[in-house]
Amino acid sequence: MSRQIIAEFPFVERFDELSAEFPGAGLDWLDTMRRTSLDRFNRLALPSTRVEAWKYTNLRELAKTPFEMAEASSGSASLDLSEQAAMGSESAHRLVFANGIYNASLSRLETLPDGVIITNLEDALTTHGSLVRPHLERLSSLEEDALLALNTAFMMNGYVVIVEEGIEVGTPIELLFLSDPSSPTSIHPRNLIVAGAESNAKLTEWHVGSGDSDYWSNPVTEVVVGPEAAVSHRKVQRESASAFHLAQTRVSLAGNATYTGFLMSAGARLSRCEVEARLEGDGANCELDGIYLARDHQHSDITTRIAHTEPGGNSRQVFKGVLDGHSHGVFQGQVSVSPDAQRTDGHQLNKTLLLSEGAEIDTKPELEICADDVKCSHGATAGQLDELELFYLRSRGLDAEEARQVLIRAFIAEVVESVEEGDFQDQLNTIIDDWLSNGLSTS
Repeated sequence: MSRQIIAEFPFVERFDELSAEFPGAGLDWLDTMRRTSLDRFNRLALPSTRVEAWKYTNLRELAKTPFEMAEASSGSASLDLSEQAAMGSESAHRLVFANGIYNASLSRLETLPDGVIITNLEDALTTHGSLVRPHLERLSSLEEDALLALNTAFMMNGYVVIVEEGIEVGTPIELLFLSDPSSPTSIHPRNLIVAGAESNAKLTEWHVGSGDSDYWSNPVTEVVVGPEAAVSHRKVQRESASAFHLAQTRVSLAGNATYTGFLMSAGARLSRCEVEARLEGDGANCELDGIYLARDHQHSDITTRIAHTEPGGNSRQVFKGVLDGHSHGVFQGQVSVSPDAQRTDGHQLNKTLLLSEGAEIDTKPELEICADDVKCSHGATAGQLDELELFYLRSRGLDAEEARQVLIRAFIAEVVESVEEGDFQDQLNTIIDDWLSNGLSTS
């Protein structure tokens, strides 16, 4: 049987017409790579639920939507940022992308230290092409992935952050992707983070949609962490209630490098956030924490793959979700340990709170161990609020709604507190408060 979903997206049919306006158009190596990736996508099509990795996430509704590409003029639109005021808008280093198009007027890059490049992909291809090219070429040829191929063919813009050896970026770098198109639109950002040896950088990435805008965001982010470097990468997905968000983050870590990732998924009609980290140097360290919140008929998929390929690596994952209404959550977490990766320490935990009879979770933790000197574990639980705890809180004067909210906050607190105290933690708590204030199911 076919393992593909055939989709006739109008923008794919218009590749020849659109490609002249793409970032880097006219660069032979890039034009060839785009065309090769388009051919690969047309051959692969979208994955169906018969593909094991997509068993729980169905893309048929996505395939039925007649998406077009965002127009360049949409990036210069004057967007109201009042609702995003809590996004650390005082950051000195901020790039803003409106409907997938870089918006210079809303961006701010002040007092960049020497040895730091923060720019958009289009400008990076012009001014730093020799630095960007090897990463685009490496990622595009890694595997037969239809969504990665589509992103490579149609990458419209995105951010590029390059930190040279030994440099520390003291101020967090903020990346905002704001979407409010007037018709079904596809957005394909390509992002790149490169941290040189012994460097340090913190990035906060927001994907936010307005109202019920119907669009598809398909971002791909590559993170390269050099020897003894440290990258903190925090991402919040709050797309519109009608949006599709299918994101991939690919991380490679050298010896004694550290990647600290945080993910919150609280928006979109259907979302899938994939994180793949390869610990390719001795003593590399990867920490992933995340929260997923879903209600009504939302579908939220978190898929992680951690590959230990060298000795002495450490990985830790903690993901917690809260599902209400008729929402559907998915957590797929794989930890693999190669024969050479002795002294690996890898742990994974997924817990989900189901607030209604209609909510559903599919969780699939997985260990693949080919070495003998390791410490690895995984666990997954799903359940409802404890009736005795609810009774206790109500006996202390809280009404039923207040008691449930207290227990939900307590359930999520472990993950929220894993984030360094400060503005970002406050922003997470605000998002959780907003989600809870919209009301919870009574069964």
